[in-house]
Amino acid sequence: MTRTALTFAGAIATTAALAAPAHAGVLTKSATGCDDPVLSQPFKAWLDNSSYKPVQNGNFEAGDAGWTLTGGAKVVDGNASQHVGGAADSRSLLLPAGSSATSAPVCVGLNEPTLRYFARKNSGLLSTLLVQVQVQLELGVWVTLPVGVDLGGAWHPSLPSLVVANLLPLLPPDMTAVRFKFSPLLGGAWQIDDVYVDPRVSH
Repeated sequence: MTRTALTFAGAIATTAALAAPAHAGVLTKSATGCDDPVLSQPFKAWLDNSSYKPVQNGNFEAGDAGWTLTGGAKVVDGNASQHVGGAADSRSLLLPAGSSATSAPVCVGLNEPTLRYFARKNSGLLSTLLVQVQVQLELGVWVTLPVGVDLGGAWHPSLPSLVVANLLPLLPPDMTAVRFKFSPLLGGAWQIDDVYVDPRVSH
């Protein structure tokens, strides 16, 4: 990833942090049904030895189950070339211009602030992929903030996208329900696959 990409991604994360209410963590809704996750190291080949848990159906092998798709987004044949989820995996999610994909809610806390995934830009010279987090507040309202941006290329692991820390529970082991939203900007078509969250408590 280029220095420009790193700077752009950092700017997005900083903007999200500044946009968040200073004490929003107090108002986040505690998540329930947060089972112990199955952990793996899908990004170890890229010098990231962190252990990650998969977002529900983040490999899209179960079709679009658990995801909310708009604008023509759909599961298609063709896996990310890295096959970190398994050699037999054969699907990914296509995001045409004007579309979006939102994951099922996932339990996160202060120990789990990082999202990573695999992406490919299929078309659109200037197109970027916007990544947002939706945090559920105590009254049930979902607040959406940007956490990252991808500038494209062939199948590649994303940079870590940091979930805004002051939107998360103040004290472990409290958990917050969050969703992740992916959408192309400035036209173009993208594919994503193998979406993971990093539980830093496992380091």
